[in-house]
Order: sequence, then structure tokens, then C-alpha cells
Amino acid sequence: MYKRQGEVLALPSRVAATPASTATGGVIGATAAPGAVDVSTIATTALDRVDSGTPAATTTKPAASATAAEPIRHRVQRGETAFSIARSYNISVKALAEWNGLGSDLEVREGQYLIIPTVSAVAPDPVAVNTAPGVGTPTPLPPSSKEPLPAEKTKPAAAVKAESTPASPNLGASRTAASASRLAMPIDGKIIKGYDKAKNDGIDISAAAGTPVKAAADGTVALITKDTKGTPIVVVRHPDGLLTGYAGVTDVKVAKGDSVKRGQVIAVLGPGNPPFLHFAVRNGNDSVDPMAYLQ
Repeated sequence: MYKRQGEVLALPSRVAATPASTATGGVIGATAAPGAVDVSTIATTALDRVDSGTPAATTTKPAASATAAEPIRHRVQRGETAFSIARSYNISVKALAEWNGLGSDLEVREGQYLIIPTVSAVAPDPVAVNTAPGVGTPTPLPPSSKEPLPAEKTKPAAAVKAESTPASPNLGASRTAASASRLAMPIDGKIIKGYDKAKNDGIDISAAAGTPVKAAADGTVALITKDTKGTPIVVVRHPDGLLTGYAGVTDVKVAKGDSVKRGQVIAVLGPGNPPFLHFAVRNGNDSVDPMAYLQ
């Protein structure tokens, strides 16, 4: 095209590249998917955070294996199933279903958030172990192959009869961890929902809003967090590896790191329809029935 000397031409501006979006890590209590708030799941995540000592992470992309010291959250993508998700994290489908309360059909939906159990808490399913084609699943060695059994020392019957009758055993010194760590009822109320490892990791105790919530045993306040509605959750660490969680409370009267005594008021029951306290107990990584520890 012919141009005249002195003619001014307008050049188009360069379009800047659109910055790639960045993903941010999730925190406990973040709104993951539409639906009702599951107080039990939130309390479970809070207990897991305390046990590991680090904040829980959120992910939308499966990793090669679950090697973190705490459970992570996985967002279900289109086409994924409970089996494919468990296989990608090298965990058993049974453990994934128990930790997330899945039905017998193991159905998951797109956009749903699942808690991935830690490797230390769950042994992988034998069918999930990846082996080369034509190679069977490896068989673990029996204990006797690693260390021989100790030599058995026996005494003649005559020698046993000649010995004096031993003193009565000290039953108090042989108490189990559960019997030695009995817990007090954290609130005066009625149990409206019992423990179910697959669906409810604690018990729900109904009472009037404003009823005092007390520490079940001596311990240290390990974590104070909130659910998606801003309702506080208190977690207390006790001796013998026990953790107790108190969800559905308000007006918290303690702070993280405070030492608490058995029966000390740590909060009051918040409003609800009906108002209830979700009380959960963990022994290490395992969720246990609080009724086995309550007096």
C-alpha cells in the first residue's frame, strides 16, 4: 500500500497475556461444596490437625501417594470413582469410605471433597498394591523368620508346688490406658446420636443453649478453630495420646496452650435446632467410642 510522506499511522496496542490463576491452599472450615454443614467432619479434621501439629491442606489434584503426616482433602473430578481415588493415593477403598461416611455403593459426586487418610493411619488394601504383570502380591514374612522365638523355660511340677504362694497382684498397676484415662461427661444432657465409626466419629449430646461445656479430663488446649458458620471448636490434648474435641460451642473461656482441669468450664453450648454438643475422642490416629471412656 502506498504511503505519503508525513502521514501518521495508528498502530494497534499489544494485548498482555492473561496471568495464570493460582490455587490457594484450603483451611479447616472452608466451604468446599454446597450443602449442609457436617459438624462431625469438621471436628474430625480439627482433631487430625492437632495430631499432626500442622494446618490441614486442600488439594484438587491427586498426588502419587499420600505421604503427609495428616489427612489431606481431595476434590472429586469428573469421571473419578472411589476406587480410582483410593488407588491414586495408595490407600484402601474401605479406609476412604470409613473416613468419609460413603454408602455401600461407594458413590462420589463431582465437586465433592473427600478426606484422604494418612498412610500411617491406614494400611493399603492388598488389591491396591501395584505389581508387575504376572507377579503375584508379595507375601509378608512371618515373625519367626525375622527373630527366633525365645527359649521356653519350664520347671518340674514338684518344684512349682514347693514354691510359696505368690502375693495377690496389684490390679491398679495393670490397668489399661482406657481404664486409667476415664473421662467425665462434658455436658449435662441427653445423648441423641451414638458413635458410628463410618458415619459419626463421636456422640451428640443435646442440652439447652448456654449450658456449660466442661473439659472431660486434665489436659492442654491444643487447638481452637471454627466451622464454616463461625462456630468455635475446641480440641484438648490429654495424657496417653488421647484427644477430645468439643464442637457446637460458643463463648470459649480458654486459649490455645492453656492447661485445663477435669470439670473446668471451657465454653458454653451454642444455639441450634436442637442445640447439641458433638463430643469426639481420638486415641492417637484412631477414632474411638467416647462411651468406652465416659463414667
